[in-house]
Amino acid sequence: MYIDEPISKYLNDLAARQPTPGGGSVAGLTGALGIALLEMVCNFTIGNKKYKGIEVMAMAHLAALKKIREEFMSLVDEDVKTYETILSAFRAKDEKDIDKALKGGYYISLKMCRLSKSGIDIALDLAAGSNVNLITDVGCGAELLKASFNSGVFNSEINLKGIKDEPFVEKEKKVLMVIEKEITDSYNKAISRTKERMV
Repeated sequence: MYIDEPISKYLNDLAARQPTPGGGSVAGLTGALGIALLEMVCNFTIGNKKYKGIEVMAMAHLAALKKIREEFMSLVDEDVKTYETILSAFRAKDEKDIDKALKGGYYISLKMCRLSKSGIDIALDLAAGSNVNLITDVGCGAELLKASFNSGVFNSEINLKGIKDEPFVEKEKKVLMVIEKEITDSYNKAISRTKERMV
């Protein structure tokens, strides 16, 4: 779908008066952009004699980042499909189908949050020791991933609000709280280290 189309088509459809793509899909694209920046940092660190001591770490991060970016890219279109399923369930006015569809939407958004957290954890490492000439790219990557995470939280919360399964909702609210606390800590440290290394 969109991931293989020109970016201009995606942006035009996003701006149009139509329900998809929307915020969830954009969160996936934002996360993929943030991860790609971190991959670039790794690529400029690997093979540089000055950073030979961390080359193995950079290579491991690069492999992990590639997988995370692929997952973010898949969410660009997956979110569109999931939202269309939610709309269909509401049109049918079947509470069980609505709950099921909203849970599907919630899990997509939760995945967005978890991927963002994984990316920021790597950004934290890169902020401390990657090629200093790309340190602002680490900061930009972390900011994009935090934006993706925040968007994922918005969409997670709105899906949870519509779900009638109260035990599920209460359990998942706690899950979100834990991830939010963890990512905030990693993000703050990554940005702090980025600023310390800016010359």
